[in-house]
Amino acid sequence: MKTSELSSDDSILVRIVDTIKKSDIDEWNYRGLELSNGILCVLISHPKLDKAAAAINVSIGDLGDPNDVPGIAHFLEHMLFMGSSKYPNENEFSKFIENNGGISNAYTSTRETNYHFDINPNVLADALDIFANFFISPLFSSSSVEREIQAVNSEFERYLSSDAWRISQMEKSTLDPEHPYSRFGTGNIESLQTIPKESGIDIREALVQFYEDHYSANRMSLVVLSNHSLDDLQSFVISSFKDVPNKQLLSQRYPPDPFGETGRKTIYYVVPIAESRQMKISWVIPDFQEIYRCLPIWYISFLINHEGTDSLFSYLKRMGLVLKVTSYTAAQIAPGFNIFSIKIELTIDGLKQWERIVFLIYQYMTMIRNEGIQEWIFNEGKNMFIKHFQFAEKESPFDFVTNLASRIRDYSLTDCLFGCYELRDFREDLIRQLLDEYLIPSKMRIFLIGKEFSSIATEKEKWYGTQYKREDLSEDFVKKCETCGTIDDFKLPLPNDFIPTDFQLYHRQEETSIITRPQLPKKIKENEYYRLYYTEDRFYKLPKAFLYFDLSNSLVNIDPNHLIMNRIYVELVTDSLSSLTYPARRAGIYYELSASSYGIELNIYGFNHKIGILLEKIIDHLINLKIDQQRFEILRENEKQRLKNYHVDEPVSMASCGIYYLTSQYQWNNDELLNCIDDITLHDMDTFIRTLFTRFYVDSLMYGNITENQAIEYMTIFQRKFHEKHLFRPLFPSMWFIRRHLMLPDGTYRNKYFINKNDFIVILGCNFAYTMLNDGYRTNAIHVYLQCFHETLENNALINLFVQLIQESCYNQLRTKEQLGYIVRSGVHNTQGVYGVEIILQSNSEPEYLNQRIEIFLDSIRDYFEQMSNDEFEKQRNAFIIKSLEISKRMEDQGDIFWSEITSHEFCFDRPPLLSEILRKFERKDLIQFYDH
Repeated sequence: MKTSELSSDDSILVRIVDTIKKSDIDEWNYRGLELSNGILCVLISHPKLDKAAAAINVSIGDLGDPNDVPGIAHFLEHMLFMGSSKYPNENEFSKFIENNGGISNAYTSTRETNYHFDINPNVLADALDIFANFFISPLFSSSSVEREIQAVNSEFERYLSSDAWRISQMEKSTLDPEHPYSRFGTGNIESLQTIPKESGIDIREALVQFYEDHYSANRMSLVVLSNHSLDDLQSFVISSFKDVPNKQLLSQRYPPDPFGETGRKTIYYVVPIAESRQMKISWVIPDFQEIYRCLPIWYISFLINHEGTDSLFSYLKRMGLVLKVTSYTAAQIAPGFNIFSIKIELTIDGLKQWERIVFLIYQYMTMIRNEGIQEWIFNEGKNMFIKHFQFAEKESPFDFVTNLASRIRDYSLTDCLFGCYELRDFREDLIRQLLDEYLIPSKMRIFLIGKEFSSIATEKEKWYGTQYKREDLSEDFVKKCETCGTIDDFKLPLPNDFIPTDFQLYHRQEETSIITRPQLPKKIKENEYYRLYYTEDRFYKLPKAFLYFDLSNSLVNIDPNHLIMNRIYVELVTDSLSSLTYPARRAGIYYELSASSYGIELNIYGFNHKIGILLEKIIDHLINLKIDQQRFEILRENEKQRLKNYHVDEPVSMASCGIYYLTSQYQWNNDELLNCIDDITLHDMDTFIRTLFTRFYVDSLMYGNITENQAIEYMTIFQRKFHEKHLFRPLFPSMWFIRRHLMLPDGTYRNKYFINKNDFIVILGCNFAYTMLNDGYRTNAIHVYLQCFHETLENNALINLFVQLIQESCYNQLRTKEQLGYIVRSGVHNTQGVYGVEIILQSNSEPEYLNQRIEIFLDSIRDYFEQMSNDEFEKQRNAFIIKSLEISKRMEDQGDIFWSEITSHEFCFDRPPLLSEILRKFERKDLIQFYDH
């Protein structure tokens, strides 16, 4: 590997790295830079890229918060984009990005803060200059401080009733109080306004001080991606980022033990808001980032996650104790330490027998020790990591730069792409050290989660108010786990037969041919049983295939009983497939089985070599499922739990479901499903399954590295296996289910769904307004749906352009200026070919007030278009055209786009270029006319 070192008198660049390791099929070009101010940069170029993107990652997160101002790192993330000395207007960046077909965002984690955007490549240089100046001379305007504190508080309140956030903070708050990981990183009004005022702290001065103390060029990693040449990108970066100041700050490293002596051998009984039964066991482990090539925790996590025969999960499942077992490390919490956790979704019996489960986990780890650390398991994982790197699908430019910027400083510049895939050095000693010194009973913390503990949970977490009770684990129980043996039911997995070995491409692109867009699907077979679409892949050139099946039968929606039986059936099949499909998943072949209002959808995707084997096995399970009474009762209870949790779901989600329910011709509501679930029996399920598969129709798409003959063969196998059981007959005409969305009568174009603490329905004049109860959140939500017209390409283009042009002003007015809530969205609502405009808010304000503010904004749109110059309109229209022609960077996403055309029964596979031609004809007056009507 060669690294170009520049002469010492060069004042801007320290080194250029043109040897970044990439996969053999990766056509993108990469260059690493180190600027003299310490910024590390990766440039990415390819002439076919239709979107530019950039991200800066700053190696300081909320673990750097001072004790007296928790949440200030997150607050700084919000304030940084509010103008710079060179570009002082506070929404100049967001408006520039939005008007040029892009998006921007940022996040704060424990170890880092990441700022990122994408945009039309033609204006990348200008965007980078605005972006860079946030890190050179940010204003932190006093006029923005209070408003952005409200924005941070709105974000905090959004998650105030989220069990994931509540329990995560409760875990932190019960750590060693001297450790920075115990702090409250999100921030809210109390931590950023009330407490600082009481302590005499000027929050803006504290913000500026935090920026001065922690933001420095030598802690920044920059990624820039575009269709410009690498030399042009290098010029852009040097021009814009050379003046970012380097304060020569040291890298942060945090104390190695956040648990402390009093935090180990403890159990916390936690009360969730939603119906949930879980257990989480955690241990502190070393930070292995510096020896990432051996990653010893991977070996242990792989075995605990295994779902095949003789695994921990298969045994616990057979005992009726669990629904799911997952082990993981937090993705680089912070330099200095990490935490390994096992999370278990429990059954009712599992919650009662939690001690037995913990004991079995230690028995399984004893088996791992006794069997010896197997190098072949490590090598199998190493080989699959290499295959995943070699044939990795590209992310969107936005996601790619964001993720790469986050990990540049974790690896050498040469290894910045490959580092997270590299599993090279087998270190048996480190694996044993983890098992013998870290993952031991005397160093664990247990969290037991369930509403059953509400009567004993007398303690309350400070920030989210989570109820819990802390106890020390008994020494007898700890000793029992320390001295446990193992059981014969636990064995190491066998070698994985699903690992692919053939990566040949069937469709080789000729050297002289230029493929500019993915090939469109064509219908290759249609009869009374199925309609099969197929398209080969010559664009992405990956050894992967995507098989989609939509099994339609109107029986599933005939009443609430059948709809809920369909859901339970899908859960039963998925549950029964776990031991079979887990090895396939580890080998890069995946499946998704889901219940819909029209039947069942099956998608199988990944490496194509052995995808047909998985298809056959899944179909066999669909047809020959033998329902176990215990698993039926467990999964029925699990589905009931999900239905109960609907009323504690996030308000915006409830509102969106409400809109769909109100405008769908056939849809059963949550309460109707809940009222019938207890009456469903095993006999009912057997009858349902037989009836479901007696007659149905299939729409299918086969896409990727398969031939047309293989596609027909897979469909033939599908049909044959059902016919062998005397199933899969054609639907009778009366059984065809027409998917319809209700058109509202003239004059009733506005359909509003309110979520708050009341429960009633109101009809206001010629508009509909519906209000319903949410039991979990303190915030309200409103979903305004303005129904417009039926689907045509012209209508599609017009409404999408309209929404594109109002999005930035909607966000700026309702969120940035009025601070109505953290969630402010506007968009196109498309259901079954009926289009409308939607505006969604989640806020502490009453829905009636939110509705009033939305109405005022809607009334202002005409003036907004009237005052827009024709040049500005054409600029935004052309930016949207470029955006609409963007090609998915991931083959999987492109397959999903094709599939959505089939499941919606629109079949317009060449929609983007057709829409772009229509968009070019629109003038500003067309949008005004659309608004007026």
